[in-house]
Amino acid sequence: MLQMTQTELATLASDGLPARLTGQWVHGKKYYFCRYLDIMTHGVGRKWQGKLAYVDLFSGPGRSIVRGSQEVVDGSPVLALNYEFARYIFVDIPEVLSCLKKRLAGHPKFSQIVFIEGDCNEVIEEVRFASPADHLMLAFIDPTGLQIRFRTIQRLVQNRSVDLLMTLQFGMGIRLNLNQYIKAEGAKLTAFLGNAEWRKDASEGGSASHVLRRIKNRYLHHLRELGYLPVQDREIDIRNDKNVLLYFIAFASRHPLGGKFWREAIKIEWTGQRQMNYQRQD
Repeated sequence: MLQMTQTELATLASDGLPARLTGQWVHGKKYYFCRYLDIMTHGVGRKWQGKLAYVDLFSGPGRSIVRGSQEVVDGSPVLALNYEFARYIFVDIPEVLSCLKKRLAGHPKFSQIVFIEGDCNEVIEEVRFASPADHLMLAFIDPTGLQIRFRTIQRLVQNRSVDLLMTLQFGMGIRLNLNQYIKAEGAKLTAFLGNAEWRKDASEGGSASHVLRRIKNRYLHHLRELGYLPVQDREIDIRNDKNVLLYFIAFASRHPLGGKFWREAIKIEWTGQRQMNYQRQD
């Protein structure tokens, strides 16, 4: 996992605890995140008799500060606690997780939280142990780059009911470094995608956007191989102030109801515009 830099550690939120620096685009991610959690928990809570678990593999310190405006924005762990899950599992490296623990101390749901220190790729067995096998799990996977290995996702979802809400760092994580990965060994990209077949996509040529699209489609294909229903063409791209792609927000579920909830969550864009010409893929 990516550690917070010294600059970020020195950035304090209004509660006096460290916060992570971010950009205005965080509002888009927050919007879709909250929309989906609200729809999901209300939609299946009764069916699962309240047996819902939330897992955050890159929890962060719980708050961010928007560069320039100094606006304080709640992070995914803090936001998730607003929704009805029976168990919350927050994972991150010790120095980040200790900050989150302090921030959440005294929260009425504190006893429902399990904090797991470490790189999620290394502690995934602890994550599985902490999450009841008879619960429906929503895993939020929001790295800052390519830190999540595909084999970690494979293990997380093995023999479990798990929906995946992910930020796929194809902009800053892959597109920016693609030439470097092609020329070098590319072990980091291979671990992220689960194999080295991405080199075939790169060798077929075309623009960087075309290569990126082929690699993204291959990643989504690997998710389908894990039993997930088609998620293609339902990704939301998040861009910075210069309209440069940062990452995609993608959703995957093994049950059609999950796809229905995601379509509802993204029906209206975070800018307030309704999605046009949106085609159902399953």
